[in-house]
Amino acid sequence: MGEVRVEPARGDDAAAILAVHVAARSSYYRGFQPEEKLARSNARDPELYASIIRRPDRVVRVAKLGEEVVGFLMIGPCYYPEPDPAVTSELYQIHVHPDCFRHGIGTALHDEAISVWRGAGVALARLWAWDFNARALAFYAARGWVHDGTNPPGGPELGAHRMLGYVLDPRRVTAAPAGGSSPRTVRTPPGRR
Repeated sequence: MGEVRVEPARGDDAAAILAVHVAARSSYYRGFQPEEKLARSNARDPELYASIIRRPDRVVRVAKLGEEVVGFLMIGPCYYPEPDPAVTSELYQIHVHPDCFRHGIGTALHDEAISVWRGAGVALARLWAWDFNARALAFYAARGWVHDGTNPPGGPELGAHRMLGYVLDPRRVTAAPAGGSSPRTVRTPPGRR
C-alpha cells in the first residue's frame, strides 16, 4: 500500500505534469489519431503548464506517490460560453499516468475537485470528453456526471468523433470530506513506491 497526496501544483511540477498528460492522452488517442499527428500534438513546452499553474483563475492539483507526480487535475472558468448560467466552472482535465490506472488516484483527484467546487459555492460544473474515450466516460458517469446533450460550439472534431458535454452538481456528490488535500491511501501500482 502506498499513500497518494493531492496537493497544489508548484511551478517545478510543470515538466512532470506534461509527462503525465502526454502519457495519458496518448493512451486514449491511440487508434483514433495517426501516430505522427499524435506525436506532433504531444510536443509541448513545460512552460505552458507552469503558466497555467501561475494563473489566479486556475486550480491545479497534483497527485504524488512519494515525490513522483502520477496524476493531476485542472479547473477554471468555462472555456466556451455556457447556455446555463448555473454552470460556472469547468473541469479541464483529470489525467493519471497509465501505469497507475485503477489505483484510486483519479478518484482522489476527483474528490479534490468536488472539495474545491464546494468551497467556491459552484452549483454546476462542466466537462468535455471525447465520445471514444470509454475509460473517461465510465469514470465520470460513475461519479455522477450527466451528459446534457451538448457539444462544444465549433469545438474540436476528430473524424466522426465529437466531444460530449457533461454537467455535475458538486453539492450532491458523495466525496471525501472537505479539505480533500489530505493524503489518501491507495494501492501502489506495481513498480512504484
